Amino acid sequence: MKHWFLDTNVVMDFLADRQPFVQEADMLFRSGYAQRVRLYVASLSFSHIFYLLRRSHGTDAAWQLMIDLRRLVHVVAVDEPVIDQSLHTNLPDFEDALQHFAAASMPAIEVIVTRDPKGFRGGSLLILTPAEAVAQLA
Repeated sequence: MKHWFLDTNVVMDFLADRQPFVQEADMLFRSGYAQRVRLYVASLSFSHIFYLLRRSHGTDAAWQLMIDLRRLVHVVAVDEPVIDQSLHTNLPDFEDALQHFAAASMPAIEVIVTRDPKGFRGGSLLILTPAEAVAQLA
């Protein structure tokens, strides 16, 4: 089974039905539900996503979407070692560095799926766009 880490933007595309990106994100989550791929999300993504969804969908709907998301993904901790690595890296974006090192802390994770690959340049994991990821699952 493939083990893929999802950047926050891909999860938001799915949960907020962001066009035109939702189609590929939906295919990734369907593949996860069908157990063709195991999906991972950083713990920090939950707070970012909840904040954004609460503003656009209201608190109750955002809360339910968080519950639904948790059923579909495995959570990777953003802990002290991840923060320390992120503070001392050449990766160009701090939030992406946090996500990269959280993903890299899980040996099974092979890929980060993101719509912003430039933020992960220089990292140790393979980076795929959602379109590239969907093509690999076809």
